[in-house]
Amino acid sequence: MTAQRQIFPDTLVKKSAPALLALSMLIGAALVCGHVLAATPAAAKATDTHVDTDSIISTINATERTRPFPVGEKLAYFVNIKDGDQVRSPFRVAFAVTGMGVSPVAAGDIHGTGHHHILIDMPMPADIKAPIPFDKPNEYQHQHYKHFGNGETETLLDLPAGKHTLRLLFADHNHVPYYISSKEITVTVLDKTH
Repeated sequence: MTAQRQIFPDTLVKKSAPALLALSMLIGAALVCGHVLAATPAAAKATDTHVDTDSIISTINATERTRPFPVGEKLAYFVNIKDGDQVRSPFRVAFAVTGMGVSPVAAGDIHGTGHHHILIDMPMPADIKAPIPFDKPNEYQHQHYKHFGNGETETLLDLPAGKHTLRLLFADHNHVPYYISSKEITVTVLDKTH
């Protein structure tokens, strides 16, 4: 102990002890890191087949975790038929919408809700403020606008034989389109006699 005091005076030892401890910890950590880095490729090859998901820490920071999710795309789509399908009348058509709620017309003006329409052999309406028109009652040969004002999400379509285009269009309680629509699809209705 006296030899140490001769080389390092008492005040120097007291002042340097924390620094020496920190320096020795840094050197030890560097040696451990160097050892781990040198061993990593071999260890990685040995454990490629197993991933310990309990030890994985997310790279998403707190700001990204607390931000609200962006609103999804609003889209109407056919569930059970697709472009190019061949069907026999009457045929079932199921449909859905994302980003909006479905409600009957009788419920009135409820924000973020509406009901479906199917446009048959018709382009998208040009007037964005006009309600979707109604077909004449019981018209078979010239159906163009099918309204689902009770909040339906499926129907039976009875169309004459031949090719027909179908497009969903979502609208509010006054039948004014939100311009949330499906892609137009073409179906071929086969003759009932075959």
